[in-house]
Amino acid sequence: MFKKMAGSLLAATAVVAAAAVLPATANAAPATVSTGDKIAIRHADGQNNTCTLGFVLTGTDNQDRGLIAGHCGDLHDEVMTLDGRTIGRIAAVEFPDTFNGPDTAVVSFLPGVTVDAAIEGVHPTVSALTKDEVKRNGPVLCKLGSTTGLSCGPLADISAPATMIAFHAANEDGDSGSPVWAYGANGEILAVGTLSGGPHGNNNIAYVEPIADYLKLWQLR
Repeated sequence: MFKKMAGSLLAATAVVAAAAVLPATANAAPATVSTGDKIAIRHADGQNNTCTLGFVLTGTDNQDRGLIAGHCGDLHDEVMTLDGRTIGRIAAVEFPDTFNGPDTAVVSFLPGVTVDAAIEGVHPTVSALTKDEVKRNGPVLCKLGSTTGLSCGPLADISAPATMIAFHAANEDGDSGSPVWAYGANGEILAVGTLSGGPHGNNNIAYVEPIADYLKLWQLR
């Protein structure tokens, strides 16, 4: 889990409150979901789309929260397993209806849902890197997508949306929301952000929305 970061109490309270009012439902348990899993988001109009569950964090109430891409769904949309079991709802969204701005969101999980924060085969997550730190140090970035799996690559020297960073990695439909990280000196995970997408027609470059500022805003660790 991340080191605790202070932030906006108002924003954090809103995220916590959204989780508190979620009712347990019959199709929510027993359900288990893990970082990197493919999930479905049900919109208010009844349409569904799929994304990848990103980093799982802890709120000020010691309850788990999951990150996904902001374009995956709208505030209060249901989040489900692929077999239709509701596991939570979107509690906060940062996405201005354009891919040239922020693109991340928080999922609050229902009571009874088991959430596995570990990224299989790699070390625990210990902290988050800012966009400036990534740009300055130029690390290889890795992502775990539910469609294309694990892939890693260097930063890409191309223009990216204003808030994002481009890097070389496989990127296809369903990978949005994937956790993106760099490795520390001892193999630990240094979180970078959530995968947003990539340039049109290029499935080998991905855009990542850095999450360090959102962890402060939403008081997640």
